Amino acid sequence: MLEVISVRRYREADRPHIRTLHDRVLPPWHKGPEPPGWFTDLERIEECYLAFWVAVEPRGDGEVLVGMVGADLPGTDVPPGLTEGRTSVAHLSRMRIAPECRRRGVGALLCRTLIDWAVSNELDAVVTHTPSNNPPARSLYRKVGFAEVGTTVVGPAELMWFDLPLHGEVRNL
Repeated sequence: MLEVISVRRYREADRPHIRTLHDRVLPPWHKGPEPPGWFTDLERIEECYLAFWVAVEPRGDGEVLVGMVGADLPGTDVPPGLTEGRTSVAHLSRMRIAPECRRRGVGALLCRTLIDWAVSNELDAVVTHTPSNNPPARSLYRKVGFAEVGTTVVGPAELMWFDLPLHGEVRNL
């Protein structure tokens, strides 16, 4: 079934569909019935991300957004050991897959698209994280080549960090 799902660069017209997907995909740490707060960076994708992609599936006369991922610059939440001494690092963020499309290869397709972009732009590494209690995401990142390198605690959440060096060695925390 994956052959009908494709990945393309984000377009401004995708913004309302990004919001819909965000609100449908509850993170593992979320406990309430309502979606978690809206991330303001998703209102300003063009200015906040180096690149952003969406996975789309044809339905009827159009397409439905079924996944998304962005590459941004590492923020202050990224452990310094993953960025120090590297001149160009991308942070894989905002990975979301529609529940009905999970386990169909959409996450791997989005990750590989971002990794291919990082290679073609000669970046040194790609880093990312997920809550430690999210085994499907951890498995996905390992499957596409990331190494688990350690954990940090942010508020009540323990985050597992991943490193994918495109030049050099894996950095452990």
